[in-house]
Amino acid sequence: MATSAVQLSPTFIFSAAKIRQKMLENLAGVLKAGVVPGEVALQVLDWSEAPASDKVESSVDLAIRPDHIPLVFCTAPPRWIQFNYGQYAELLKTKEMGRTLMYSEKTTSTQIILTKNVSFLSRIPREAGLVFVAMQQTEGKGRRDNQWTSPLGCLLYSVHLDVARGSQLAQRVVFLQYICSLAVVKGILEMPGYEGLDLRLKWPNDIYYGDSTKIGGVLVDCSSGSWGTSAIVGCGINVTNSQPTKCLNDIIAECNEKNSTDLAPLFLSQVLAVSLNKFELLLSQFERLGTEPFLDNYYDKWLHSHTKVKLGGEHDGEEVMIVGIDDSGYLQVRRENNETVTVQPDGNSFDMMAGLLIVRVPAAKS
Repeated sequence: MATSAVQLSPTFIFSAAKIRQKMLENLAGVLKAGVVPGEVALQVLDWSEAPASDKVESSVDLAIRPDHIPLVFCTAPPRWIQFNYGQYAELLKTKEMGRTLMYSEKTTSTQIILTKNVSFLSRIPREAGLVFVAMQQTEGKGRRDNQWTSPLGCLLYSVHLDVARGSQLAQRVVFLQYICSLAVVKGILEMPGYEGLDLRLKWPNDIYYGDSTKIGGVLVDCSSGSWGTSAIVGCGINVTNSQPTKCLNDIIAECNEKNSTDLAPLFLSQVLAVSLNKFELLLSQFERLGTEPFLDNYYDKWLHSHTKVKLGGEHDGEEVMIVGIDDSGYLQVRRENNETVTVQPDGNSFDMMAGLLIVRVPAAKS
């Protein structure tokens, strides 16, 4: 792979001492000259005995390539990073999720780096709760592998989850994108004072302001093994960047002007912490209670109840009404003859609601 012309940053990893030591011990067995091999190789640097800021004064002091990323284990974040780690740690209330944080100022893609190094992920203890956050991505990944360079101010993160075989979620992995997107919306709206922000969900994985402005989205990559499913749940949401569409702080400013309120703008660290708090809670509830209670919660924020759309394929142009999501996670619509059918996107249109195709899917196992 050719060296990138863009100056990338090293990746730092912060965690409790016990987890950090366990990760380093697990990785020792696969290291080759200090590197975890993979499509994206990770050069492991253990700076646990001194703060990273004592080792490197800026991100340019380490040479990085898109296929070779320094992964620095350290006890405290460098002084120069843009992310408020102290605020994040204070607001994080999870048992596991987000307790180990990988961080980069500028990287290729949090999603790509995690999915392209199976050796690394397979040696991360489940209790680590690994989350990778970046301030900028040069190869951000979206639907159908669309790529872009993200602007500063967009919260970009990927969550590593091990989904046990036989669990509720393992049988309905498609729900991960719904759970994560709802967690972002609910996490923000449950902050005192921010309940009135008009944040919505567009099927299958977009976060909207009102019914017309996209401000975020979710992407899930999964791989299966004998033990279950490894999932990387990626999310991007505009927090302080007014381009390319609108951001949370623009929405807050509009709300303040309209309602004569004085809500403070949000920081990336706040949005990440409250989103992870809600994500872990919703995952636990889904596992205990199943799909129905979750969907009741989800429908409260989605855009599509009783919305009419048109089918494609052999039923091209037929108008149908969206009625919900079935137990397997597929979209359901009602035809003019009152038949309820399952549909999926045609895979060709950027608008996931355009040209929906009728499919027949087996019922999920109970």
